[in-house]
Amino acid sequence: MDATPYVPVIVEATRFAFSELGKWFDRIRQRTGKTPSVSKNEISESKQELPAFTKQDFAILENDIPALMSSINVKAAETNAYLIKSIVEQIQIHRKNFVDLETVEAQFGVLTPQHIKRGIENEANAIVEKSERLKDLLALVYVRKIENA
Repeated sequence: MDATPYVPVIVEATRFAFSELGKWFDRIRQRTGKTPSVSKNEISESKQELPAFTKQDFAILENDIPALMSSINVKAAETNAYLIKSIVEQIQIHRKNFVDLETVEAQFGVLTPQHIKRGIENEANAIVEKSERLKDLLALVYVRKIENA
């Protein structure tokens, strides 16, 4: 089996996880005081035993295609590539909604309606949950725990 058709999706999602998500998490932490929770599913439990995969590791692999191809679990890439792409798109939509709701909140100030505040909280929670799911799926593909994303 060959992972070639899935590599662009996996690489783009990994790049997104290491670049955008880190910034967004910082913003969400400042805004809501929440930190990403640890999932209690089987992927996260098995992920704890895996070696770490950092942004620096990815930068090295991204420039060395043969090494990247050999580090990817082809079966996991084939199974999860389109789910990974979908989750990235969903996170981007939640981020846009989050920013839009924050803009509305800035316009209303202290008179912000409760549904706007709840919307901000819901979007922040969705970003955190889906980001954890994305990191879990990428951990399956790389067979390494995604760190500092």
